[in-house]
Amino acid sequence: MPLPDYQDILTRLQMALGKAYLAEPSLLNVPGRSLACKVDPLYYLALEPAFAERLAKAAALLPATVVEALVRTGNYITRAPERCHELDVNVVLHGRTLALHGSFVDADFIDRALRLYAGLPGSLEVSELRIAGDCRARLEPLFENKTFLRPLAFAGSTF
Repeated sequence: MPLPDYQDILTRLQMALGKAYLAEPSLLNVPGRSLACKVDPLYYLALEPAFAERLAKAAALLPATVVEALVRTGNYITRAPERCHELDVNVVLHGRTLALHGSFVDADFIDRALRLYAGLPGSLEVSELRIAGDCRARLEPLFENKTFLRPLAFAGSTF
């Protein structure tokens, strides 16, 4: 059985994401409506499992294939050895704290898809969505050996 060609899968996913964004711009970066919002210049916070399922449908792949490709290529932020990408995160939007189940996605994966396949001239700006400050300590192990979220990603940050 041949090994999966993750580069080919990533290209398919990025093409599908770019086309889906062109058809529905609120798919990304509109807090309260989108499947993923940029919370830091380096990371998007994506709703799961909806993000993987939507990408899978748009790229004509199985959701498990999407998850495997994003985990193995480092586009989903995970921590060794278990490589679990999903977690519960409290976010703050317009002063309200909400609980969501999501994943952190490398911003370059999404921004590149939008530049190459949706024709955007640059990256999307950081959205208004903020992570609740009390989640900071719980998220630090996930980002071990990676650039941690900047203070602007957290609500009520005094940094």
